[in-house]
Amino acid sequence: MDIIIYILLFAIATIIIYTWGIIKERNKPNDLLDLLYNKSYKAVMKAFKTKNTLSKKDIENEILNLKASLFYSKDKLVIKDPSHISKILIGKMLKDGVIEKTTNGYSLK
Repeated sequence: MDIIIYILLFAIATIIIYTWGIIKERNKPNDLLDLLYNKSYKAVMKAFKTKNTLSKKDIENEILNLKASLFYSKDKLVIKDPSHISKILIGKMLKDGVIEKTTNGYSLK
């Protein structure tokens, strides 16, 4: 009787671990994108600390070749064409009220 209980507990643990792995694998692209956006946001904010005003080209140069990877995966995302991500990032920062548009580019509020 004890052996049957141990086999059932082992089967339940296996199902839980397998399901967790499937969910992680399914969410991996979104997690990588979120991580990449957060890293690019931090890189731009760090650049604003050294310069008061950044142009769109400066922001693109800051996030060029930025990498994001998850610790449990070999997959990586690298920014090779920063124009699309910079548009999204600038739009989010303007919407959140973090930066404002000036004649020379963008500056912190």
